[in-house]
Amino acid sequence: MNRRTWMKSLPALAALAPRARAAEQLAPIALPKPQTEGGKPLMQAIMQRRTTREIAPDKLPLQTVSNLLWAAFGVNRTEGPMGRPGRTAPSAMNLQEIEIYVALPEGVYRYEAVPHRLAPVMAEDIRPKVGRRPAVGQAPMSLIYVTDMSKFAKVQQPEMQIGFTNADVGFIAQNVYLYCASEGLASWFHTPDREALGKLLGLSGQQRVLYAHTVGYPAKK
Repeated sequence: MNRRTWMKSLPALAALAPRARAAEQLAPIALPKPQTEGGKPLMQAIMQRRTTREIAPDKLPLQTVSNLLWAAFGVNRTEGPMGRPGRTAPSAMNLQEIEIYVALPEGVYRYEAVPHRLAPVMAEDIRPKVGRRPAVGQAPMSLIYVTDMSKFAKVQQPEMQIGFTNADVGFIAQNVYLYCASEGLASWFHTPDREALGKLLGLSGQQRVLYAHTVGYPAKK
């Protein structure tokens, strides 16, 4: 890196420094082993799958968070296609380009599927900024689906990249919907302010926010 390039990088580095310090305030969360038995039969879960926007603020148990993230995009076999672990949702060429960021009251984490844990990103409650409606900020947890387009290096056609990554996030979101239907949870898939949320998370140039998915207990009527 020459001096001119280094000088140009200083503003970006300065912006990332507070976020890095904030992440140090959080510890990684080792998720309990996912419970892979039980729940409603598949056909019942499909029948009860729906979007619920009225969500109670009650915190979700860590076991439920573990089960939900595993169902979304966890590892279900150590040897999958292309030499990578197999996941609960498919992805084009098993590139696994979708990352799940988890917004909780104590901060934001990134789900790491292989160790099955939450890695700290920032110690800030950004839930009110994840959605365009106030109800999103009151829910206990929102998932933020982020794609890493750099993983499509071998796929040169932009339209194919976009098609693949949108299909892949859809598979994950449906897994979340079905898990929530099985467990009696509320599930709300929605479109956030992608650009603003990406800047808030400090995403790299090849990362893009796609959608958000807010989860919790249904609000009592």
